[in-house]
Amino acid sequence: MALDPRLLLSFVVLAEELHFGRASDRLNLAQPALSQQIRRLEKQVGAQLFTRSSRVVELTDGGRAMLEPARAALRAADQAERAAQEASRISAHPLRVGVSLYIEEVVPAIAAYASKHLDIQLWLSRMHEPQGHEMLAANLLDAFIGVSPPTDDSSIPRAASIGVPLFALLGPRHSIVGRSAIALSDYRQSPIAIFARDSAPAIFDYFVNVFSEGEGRRAITIREFRPSGTGDNAAIVAEVGTGHAVGFGTPATLTSNASHLRILPFAPALTLPTYVSWRAGRSVVVDAFAEHMSDLV
Repeated sequence: MALDPRLLLSFVVLAEELHFGRASDRLNLAQPALSQQIRRLEKQVGAQLFTRSSRVVELTDGGRAMLEPARAALRAADQAERAAQEASRISAHPLRVGVSLYIEEVVPAIAAYASKHLDIQLWLSRMHEPQGHEMLAANLLDAFIGVSPPTDDSSIPRAASIGVPLFALLGPRHSIVGRSAIALSDYRQSPIAIFARDSAPAIFDYFVNVFSEGEGRRAITIREFRPSGTGDNAAIVAEVGTGHAVGFGTPATLTSNASHLRILPFAPALTLPTYVSWRAGRSVVVDAFAEHMSDLV
């Protein structure tokens, strides 16, 4: 008869501690439950494994004879579990996902999805929007989550995903820094720092439309900055810090590298829509992932 590994573990821990209280603590198990497990194991093997008194717990001859084989059985069970997990990892379906540098907030949702689907081997990378859409069109990604529209490739559908709040970024000496929220009409009175249009035209045009309230670029003052190779916004953060411009971003992005500046919500609130684009029909894994992300709207 195969012995329950849980009972063997309780036996080994109690044999090492020879104290029900300490053994219970190690096992995170109540003492009555531990006593019950030991009795069950003794019944299964047909022998008493411990002698017990009000003050002393000792192994019997049968218990001492069983201790090393029990340890070996637990090691074998652990090795079998690890081997099964490794085999599952090797045979897992790859899922290659790109995420825009603008929207770090979606990353935890992607990681949570992968953790619940052990048949998936997730590859996740942050990147500029144009690069993401190019890689998706070239079959180097299975899905991309961003803000701007995808390419015109009809095999790449697009669906709305998580909406991310958009916040204003102000320098510590800006005239409206003391407010709890900022109206768009006040925000747009200052030059707005943004990545250069040629680095991501669709995103640039989207933000110009939002901040100008549909009036176009002539209605606001824009200061364009070239993104670094890693995509960080250090130059924009530095400019905002001097008070010569205002910035914007999502909470996770701003708090990671601009926490020394003032981060304020807009009033009324602004939400940055995100979209998942994917290679339709590539695999059931990719289609299921895209459906999940679109259900988070």
